[in-house]
Amino acid sequence: MKNQKHPQVAFTIISMMLVGTGSSYAVENAQKWQSHVEPRSPLSIERTNVLDPKIDVRTPLEHLKNIRATLNPPIAELATLFEVSRQAIYKWLAQDSSPEEDKLKLITTLSKIADSFTDAGIHRSGALLHMKNVNGQSLFDLLKAKLPYEKHVSILIAEAQAMEAAYERSGLAQSNALPTNDWQATISLPSFREEA
Repeated sequence: MKNQKHPQVAFTIISMMLVGTGSSYAVENAQKWQSHVEPRSPLSIERTNVLDPKIDVRTPLEHLKNIRATLNPPIAELATLFEVSRQAIYKWLAQDSSPEEDKLKLITTLSKIADSFTDAGIHRSGALLHMKNVNGQSLFDLLKAKLPYEKHVSILIAEAQAMEAAYERSGLAQSNALPTNDWQATISLPSFREEA
């Protein structure tokens, strides 16, 4: 575990979240008991990677709230990505139902991508979901097609950080000027047709 100094804290959090299961489960043995608990509790527990073995104990609702707060996708877009109806998304948000395992994996993946954007200090991450890569595919397209997306996320983070740094250097971020419509024309120009 990443936080070896306070293993009791993590244990307490998981024990509290699994109220009603009748058992307490040690964090370090999560791999063994995860399959026993998941069918009985809408809880996603998984290690992020070998180098950073922290355990994610957020509920599907917490993941969905994270996705909506960070990426701000429309409900219809989430329904398309998760291949469910909009009503299903609303039921998940109201906790009237829980997503199936394959949907939960995709929800968790998208929530972790949102975490990556937040950790990188990206403020307008919602636009990144549809930015196309060199092959003309967006992160949304890659996730929907169940294709590898990790490299695309890294590129998006680097590009967004570069854009935000350029915005800061431009001085526009510190400007107190109010937006105007001075740039708009006051009359319509007649159309121009070239003679063939």
